[in-house]
Amino acid sequence: MTVPGAPARAAAGLALEWRVELRHGVPAAAAVLAVLWSAVLAAVPAGAAPAAAVYLLIIDTAGFGVLFAVVLVLFERTEGGRDVLAVSPQRAAEYVGAKLAVLTALSAAIAVPATLAAARERSPAAAAAALPPVLLGVALLSLLLVGLALAVCGGAGGPGVLFTRLPLVAPLVAAPVAQVSGALDHPLLYAVPTTGGAELIRAGLLPHAAPGPVPLALGALYLAACAAGAAAQACRAVGPRTAAGAPSGGPPAVRAGGAEGASRAAARAPAKARPVRAGAPAARARGGAVGGLARIDLRGLLRDPMLSALLLGPAVLALLLRWGLPPVSGFLADRYGLHTEPVTPVLLAALVVLHVPLMMGAIGALRTVEDADDGTLALFRVSPLGLPRYLAYRLAVAAVAAAAGLAAAVPLSGLAPDVPAEGLPALVAAVGLAALQAALLVLAVTAFAASKVESLVLVKAAGAVFTLLPAAVWWLPSRAVWLLAPVPAFWPVAVLPGYGAAPWPAGLAAGAALSALTGAWLLRRTLRRLERG
Repeated sequence: MTVPGAPARAAAGLALEWRVELRHGVPAAAAVLAVLWSAVLAAVPAGAAPAAAVYLLIIDTAGFGVLFAVVLVLFERTEGGRDVLAVSPQRAAEYVGAKLAVLTALSAAIAVPATLAAARERSPAAAAAALPPVLLGVALLSLLLVGLALAVCGGAGGPGVLFTRLPLVAPLVAAPVAQVSGALDHPLLYAVPTTGGAELIRAGLLPHAAPGPVPLALGALYLAACAAGAAAQACRAVGPRTAAGAPSGGPPAVRAGGAEGASRAAARAPAKARPVRAGAPAARARGGAVGGLARIDLRGLLRDPMLSALLLGPAVLALLLRWGLPPVSGFLADRYGLHTEPVTPVLLAALVVLHVPLMMGAIGALRTVEDADDGTLALFRVSPLGLPRYLAYRLAVAAVAAAAGLAAAVPLSGLAPDVPAEGLPALVAAVGLAALQAALLVLAVTAFAASKVESLVLVKAAGAVFTLLPAAVWWLPSRAVWLLAPVPAFWPVAVLPGYGAAPWPAGLAAGAALSALTGAWLLRRTLRRLERG
């Protein structure tokens, strides 16, 4: 058999990667974010839009592919796709390069309309002239961040790395933000390679604030070299062994007989995982099937530091806001004349009231999708527990965890110190309605996501909605606000003290009724999907 050349293998790898990501909805997520962020920047006053776009492109757009890259690699390992690739002609560099190319192209695609929306006051030619440095900066940042994420997390065996190892990449985003904002101004910041990419983005949108062409060129070269090094490390961490390079005692799939052995290994992998969670019959004596499932989850929680850290996340988030927001607010007031006190309700709604349910709902959704992937739900379907009670348990845990997290985070955050006594019932109503959003997120993900990758797409979209909705309710005209009323997450914000879009008794009733109707529809769809297997 003739082995195809490198160009043909690279083209085939790119086509395959595009089809895989298209099937999982990654390009759809990029399209949604492109529309969403462009609309946000178009709503920002024209004078402030370029500065806002610089931060948005650095913090969100350039790192768009980081989570998806890691989850795709973990998913391919779990499903046996990496074993199939081990007996194919594809090399490690082609495998990693395809992921870097597709995810970087999607980041650049998001940046195009966002840049044009931010530069709308310029002439068409001047706005188009902003694109080359911006796209170069976004592309180089994406290559470095995605490559480092694969190098750090790609060799791990489970999704826990998303919360344990992946945060190690965060300083590479924090440093250029500090440099661009002026919070820190030191030459050593240019030793961080991402600073060069941030300066390229700023050169396109804020040319008067950017350094000259020589520092920009040196920064771009330094960033490109670091991105190449990260890609090389990613190849070592996640690249599949090729048929030519696999050792004689290679992967089980190779020893079993090529691609057919890989398929058999992939088919056997879920079967190995099924007995692990099926051992609950003994637990029926104490608390029944639901009690047994709770004990299994508790044992997993105690063994898994990642899950424990996530449950502590609301308190950590609240303390970071309590201690970090005052100096940030002072910096914004001194440098830009922006005062955060008038928008404290928006910060409370976006960073606490809706963010904590997003965290807890994401955990519950990923656990449920993981149970579906490894075949555990097939056992629950024929067990005394049954799918309805299993789902009821997952929804109750998500809602209760969100309520407990909010009960800790709201007072700890320091964002609700001036709520008068008469406003406490409205605050409690907002927290109660917000806790329901965690359960709705679990249902929404399980109703529409067929894999961990698709569940991550939906969680990312939900994160964007939960973050922007409080700002929209705050700044939209009073009548236009009611266009958001069909969204269940609208009602916790509407009754929150400081907003007053709806009186809390009526808002609590309407929000609870809408959440119940939405949850019933999502539950029926989820049960149909899971019953079909």
